[in-house]
Amino acid sequence: MKYEALIQQFANRNCIETVEVALWFNEPVRQIQSRISRWVQQDKLIQLRKGKYLLPEVYRKAPLSAYSISNKLYHPSYVSLESALDFYGMIPEAIYSIQGITTRQTKSWHTPLGLFSYQHIKQERFFGYEQVQFSNEVPFFCAAPEKALIDLFYFGKGEWNEARINEMRFQNIENINMKVFKKMGKKMNSKKVNAAIHVFSKIRNKL
Repeated sequence: MKYEALIQQFANRNCIETVEVALWFNEPVRQIQSRISRWVQQDKLIQLRKGKYLLPEVYRKAPLSAYSISNKLYHPSYVSLESALDFYGMIPEAIYSIQGITTRQTKSWHTPLGLFSYQHIKQERFFGYEQVQFSNEVPFFCAAPEKALIDLFYFGKGEWNEARINEMRFQNIENINMKVFKKMGKKMNSKKVNAAIHVFSKIRNKL
C-alpha cells in the first residue's frame, strides 16, 4: 500500500481506522500499522488515538466534523450532555470538548481536535439518540434534546433542585417535548432523573 493509494481511497472519510485500511488493501494489520506509524512521524497522518487517524487537511475532501469523529473514535457512542445541548442552542456557553455516551468503559482522549470524553451507561439506558447533521458536515448520532437533558440530570452529581436548574440558564426549553421527555425519564428508571424532570417541568410551566 502506498500513501497515494490511501489518499485516493480515504480522502472522503472523516476518520481512518487501521483495521479498515488493512481489509481494503488486503494486507496484514501489523504491516499496515508499521506504515501508518511512519506516516504519522512524517506528518502525513494525524493520530487521534491508537488505530484512529485523520488525513492532513490538504488531502481531506470530507468536511471535518468533530461530532462525527466522536462517534467513530469510540463505538458505539452518541453525542450528548452539554455538547448536544450546545448543538441545539439550549445553553449559553460554548462547549469546546465533545462529550459522548457509550455502553463501553468511561474513557477520554486529548487529541489535536480537542478533548473527547465518554460516559458509560447501561445498555437499557442507551437510547434516545438519532442521526443529525450540521450544515453540510458528515451526519452523526446525537441525543435528542430531551435525552441530552436526561443524560445531564443522570450524570450530574447531586440533586437537581430549582436553583441548580436555573443556574444552567437553559435556552429554548419551550421546544422540549414534555410527553417524550417524561416517557424517556420513566424508561431511565432513575428516581434522581424523574425528580429532576418534575422540577424542570415546573420551571417550564412558568414560561
